Amino acid sequence: MTPMRKTRIHAQTLSELNHCVGTARRDAAYNCLLDLVMRRDWPSERDERSERIAKCLVIVNEVLDTTTHSSLMFSDPRQALYDKPLLHFLRLLVQLFQTMELLSDHIRNVMNESDALSEHLGESTYSLLQSTCKDFEHHEEMLLDAIRNTFAVGENLIAANTRHRRQVFNEDDTRRYDKAFAEYTAHYRELNDSDNHFVKLSNNEKDRMK
Repeated sequence: MTPMRKTRIHAQTLSELNHCVGTARRDAAYNCLLDLVMRRDWPSERDERSERIAKCLVIVNEVLDTTTHSSLMFSDPRQALYDKPLLHFLRLLVQLFQTMELLSDHIRNVMNESDALSEHLGESTYSLLQSTCKDFEHHEEMLLDAIRNTFAVGENLIAANTRHRRQVFNEDDTRRYDKAFAEYTAHYRELNDSDNHFVKLSNNEKDRMK
């Protein structure tokens, strides 16, 4: 007698099953990114500011990667078209944070390596290089203001996108979305309040969201 073959679950089917969890992860990450950026206590000290920017960059890439993955795997091809404006916005955010990181790193390197740079470049050239830091700090502040203003647009894009995705949720999808959203929100809040740039979820934590 020929043994029965186990039914294989296609990767796309698995993605469909976890579409609600992926959306919850995206939404939780975006909310915590918004909280991090809009905080009034934006660091004035250079090293702390660089760490804050790096943390924002990690989270916005999480939002972008999760949205991109679900758009590619979702069975309805119209989902990718619907996600397109949001993906454009998220890529813009990534580029803005990357620019902020480059400016911040330049300022920190010039200031922290003053002795070595002045020795190699000469005092007059180093003084000229050092004077650019004030301009870069100003541009960094302008970028932060631009990002904060841009979030007003992004908030509407995220909300509309989530409403569209939830239209296909069944009762269990909604339950899993709510549970995953709570778990991921706690995870990203821990990341916001920690000194680590990224805290990976353990397998046990992922299992609790299913």
